[in-house]
Amino acid sequence: MAIYRRLLGYTIGHWKIFIVAAIGMAASAGTEVAFMSLMRPLLDKTFVSPDPQTISWLPWAIVGLFVLRGVAGFTSGYGMSWIARSVVMQLRGELFEHLLKMPVRFYDRMSSAQLVARLTYHVEQVAEAASNALTSVIKDGLTVIGLIGWMFWLNWQLAAFCMIVAPIIASIVGYVSKRFRKVSKRIQENMGQVAQAADESVSGQRIVKIHNAQAHERRQFDVVNARARSLAMKMVATRGGSEATIQFIAAWAVAGIVFFATQPERLAEITPGTFVSFVGAMLAVMNPMRSLGNVNEKVQRGISAAGDVFRIMSEPAETPGGTRPLERAKGAIEFRDVHFRYSEEMPEALRGVSVMIEPGQTVAFVGRSGSGKSTLLSLIPRFYDVDSGEVLLDGHDLREYSLHDLRSQIALVDQQVRLFNATIAENIAYGLEKLPDQAQIIEAAKAANAWEFIEKLPEGLNTMLGQNGVNLSGGQRQRLAIARALLKNAPILILDEATSALDTESERLIQAALERLVVGRTTLVIAHRLSTVQNADRIIVMQEGRAVEQGAHQELLDREGIYAALHRMQFQEPATTAG
Repeated sequence: MAIYRRLLGYTIGHWKIFIVAAIGMAASAGTEVAFMSLMRPLLDKTFVSPDPQTISWLPWAIVGLFVLRGVAGFTSGYGMSWIARSVVMQLRGELFEHLLKMPVRFYDRMSSAQLVARLTYHVEQVAEAASNALTSVIKDGLTVIGLIGWMFWLNWQLAAFCMIVAPIIASIVGYVSKRFRKVSKRIQENMGQVAQAADESVSGQRIVKIHNAQAHERRQFDVVNARARSLAMKMVATRGGSEATIQFIAAWAVAGIVFFATQPERLAEITPGTFVSFVGAMLAVMNPMRSLGNVNEKVQRGISAAGDVFRIMSEPAETPGGTRPLERAKGAIEFRDVHFRYSEEMPEALRGVSVMIEPGQTVAFVGRSGSGKSTLLSLIPRFYDVDSGEVLLDGHDLREYSLHDLRSQIALVDQQVRLFNATIAENIAYGLEKLPDQAQIIEAAKAANAWEFIEKLPEGLNTMLGQNGVNLSGGQRQRLAIARALLKNAPILILDEATSALDTESERLIQAALERLVVGRTTLVIAHRLSTVQNADRIIVMQEGRAVEQGAHQELLDREGIYAALHRMQFQEPATTAG
């Protein structure tokens, strides 16, 4: 009930539309009762004992009811659909906004496919419970009340006899409610698995093809797909079985009423019109009751989906940080006895790292995979926070600055360039509060050696890139990322494998662009190829989460330590004898 009350809160903001729709639903329910009430004069006053006055107004009454029913149905249907789509838009918008504020740790444990499923499928189920199900509750509920009231008005004894079956039907609905909620939860979990399986196969389609793994992926998908069908059929079986049982019980009720009403002592009290109107009302009440039973499925499915959606929305967002002002940083960075682990179950990724970086220095971090290089630099924009120790910028703990101000000081160029489904110009100027003029964008593109291929495109800067710039080469995407960093003009630059996996020509162009990019900035470089960092002011060698060596290129070679060993391994130099 707490979840459902929260759901209904999304409809309260549209109370004016809801009132109009509710009036339409009440009028629509009233026409159902009115049609049944016309059955009595239709038989008694036209066929059994013809009455000219009744015969004259009855056809107009029937036409009027149909007109009213049409207008009321349109008003209620359109109004509640408007509310439903508004709820979807609001809830989806709130969920998306919350996802944007979630910390990196959250995305480490949640797959993108599962989040997309909640943003699409789950939200639609929530809207069903918050609006469409409410339509049925009001409209069908009023219809049931009206028809039962009419039945009591016609003959309270017959109506009371019908009420005997009500507790039985209520117990069936109670069982079905629990069943629907349980199966709905499984269906929503399965939809996330379906989305994840599809996303992995589609996004990794080149790997699938090169390994001829289409059959394997199909088998994997068939498992979750068959599970989806099985769960859906459980819902169908539960719904169908409950409806059939309720109809069977209702059939016995109808048979009992016919028997009861046709007893000699009752025939004198009940006219043909009254009996037909009563039976008609009793049969007519079955459809809205069936709809009310199906509403339970929508509500339970929506509550289950809402539980997942609200659970994500209750996850703590990134803290906004402190209040220390920061307009433009000098770029002095210090790691002071930093310890960090990704989760309690995992070993420490950083073990007491202490490094001091002066403003304007270019510092390279090298070491084998898993040594902690990327982890260490991910602490600077506060993608993660230290478990112990401090990371300082210009002498102050990073947590004293607001996240917005801190991240505005940092530009990032990494191996996995992320481009967006927008124009080249919009990608280069991505995230800037004030959109620069075209001349500034072109200047950044030229400095990044990107203009030479941009100007050859039919629409130049206005060329749409598509998903992640799929039509561009790796070197071209990398140069756009450098142009983006140049245009941001941040005082701190992080280069994470910015030239890896590129051909010689692309690497030459990018290295030239990077040389222009690092001027006047504190630059932190992660590299596996030592040839790209030999000119760095300082090189930090990482091993098993520790900074084990520091110094300039030649200085580290002369030490004959870990860096010298890595250098020999890459350049196949013979070991030199010390001394």
